[in-house]
Amino acid sequence: MAFVTARETSSFDTDGLDDHGAVFALDEDEDESSPSPEADNQLTSLSRRQPSRFSSADPSASSSPPTHSTPSDQSPTRDEGRDSLSSQVIPLVPRRAEDWEPWKSVLHELYITQNRILRDIIMFMETNYNLKATPKMYKNQFARWGFFKYAVKTRPRARAHRASLAEKAHGGRLIVRHHKAIDEVITPMLHGNDRSRVMQAGLAAVRHFLHGFIDLDAAHLKSEEVAGFDDPIYRYFKVAMDMFDLRENVEGGRVLRLAFLQIERKIAAPSMKSFADLCLLVPHLLLESGRNDILTAYLRYLTRLAKLKFGSHPLTDIAASFSDLLDQPEDIMHYILVLSQINSDTICGLQDMLERNQVWARNLYLACLQTKGAGTATRNLHKHPMIRLESQSVYWAQNLIMQDPESEALTKQWLHKNFADDFAPRCEAYLEHVKEKVAAGEIPVMFSKMMECLYIGCLNDYYETMQDWPKVFEWGRKGLTLATNEQYVLWSIHLEELMRKQGSADEAEELERLRREHIWLERVRIQVDRLSLV
Repeated sequence: MAFVTARETSSFDTDGLDDHGAVFALDEDEDESSPSPEADNQLTSLSRRQPSRFSSADPSASSSPPTHSTPSDQSPTRDEGRDSLSSQVIPLVPRRAEDWEPWKSVLHELYITQNRILRDIIMFMETNYNLKATPKMYKNQFARWGFFKYAVKTRPRARAHRASLAEKAHGGRLIVRHHKAIDEVITPMLHGNDRSRVMQAGLAAVRHFLHGFIDLDAAHLKSEEVAGFDDPIYRYFKVAMDMFDLRENVEGGRVLRLAFLQIERKIAAPSMKSFADLCLLVPHLLLESGRNDILTAYLRYLTRLAKLKFGSHPLTDIAASFSDLLDQPEDIMHYILVLSQINSDTICGLQDMLERNQVWARNLYLACLQTKGAGTATRNLHKHPMIRLESQSVYWAQNLIMQDPESEALTKQWLHKNFADDFAPRCEAYLEHVKEKVAAGEIPVMFSKMMECLYIGCLNDYYETMQDWPKVFEWGRKGLTLATNEQYVLWSIHLEELMRKQGSADEAEELERLRREHIWLERVRIQVDRLSLV
């Protein structure tokens, strides 16, 4: 088993999950487009923090003509004071493109982040900022700024005659969505049945999301997407599946509920990695575990949350395509492979994309490619290729810490389980080299444990591949002493099974006892019990 990087900080913040206690009590009849009171409070506080930029009473905040003011050396008459007062409440009408700039961040928050309908935005801006503009003026300005949301049926986006303007705003990249009337005519000619149409919509949704994500902010091209050690959702699902395999159903159910709570967090802040986790990694794991019942619940939950926040969204398109294939697990597994290939090709094809993100996307596709089947009886629980990908320390540690060709060569062999004959001595020597760098102060202490875990995991996997069981247990025990939280549970379950088959049954029982008494599982129990009482 590939060792997921240990951390000194807890990956499970028990306080943070209190905010999501109501996640399992969503109301299906809730109005998706209605803004929350909290959102209004956030924007009101924003206007208070930035009065000089957004306050309509400040003439400098807009390019509208300044109001008449009385010279300081003269006292205004009563009529002049009344005229001056009335001039301050004259609505601000943005006539030119630059007149909109003071409200750009507020409108982005309303239109893109909160997904409000235009009618609500107009009313909000008139009430809070005294800004008077027609819906057409808003739409034209949103097009100039490149504020394009994922297509919502009740709010169609820019037409073809605006394409050149949108291409200027996005450097030639444009999210194109067919209109419903056109779809009704073309779809029957392109697809033989509803299933093929839904699958094609899912494939297109991957590109729609990635291009839309970059179009919203070009800085996303350089954002770090490979810090998987800081994002536990996949590992939570993996722990739950392993516990179900061991018939530890009560403990596994608690961890599974904790995993479901992470879904809302990921949807709240979509990124390339969160999109891949939700649409590729988690469904892949549930399929490979043969848990179609959990996969069905997962897809239903994911769809409801995505619709609640975004309306129509690529996440809902992909979830719908999976749901249509639930009766054919092998087809879904092949479908995930195709989705991961499109994901990889799209990310690698984006100009100026961070190289580490491209490597991550390629290896995600390769990990899917290694899958042999879905839910088969011969599935080896501890040769799961995705857990190597999820650790992410392979790329993150190599590129950001070591920057060493030797480290890159070793971790690449480990990632693909394609070990050279001299892998073990080279890896052990490099582990000593890392320790020397730590002692000399060349590697920060916070990274030293991560790097040590990485190479211990590499050696453990190598000796397991070679079936050198004494060495497997030696390095496995070392890795277990460094692991924390859900990583400890994953590592221990793996070592317990190997001990029962190839080592000491008594030691395996002791490892199981220590795992089931681990403080992380106790914290999970307390947190889930607390949520049950809410």
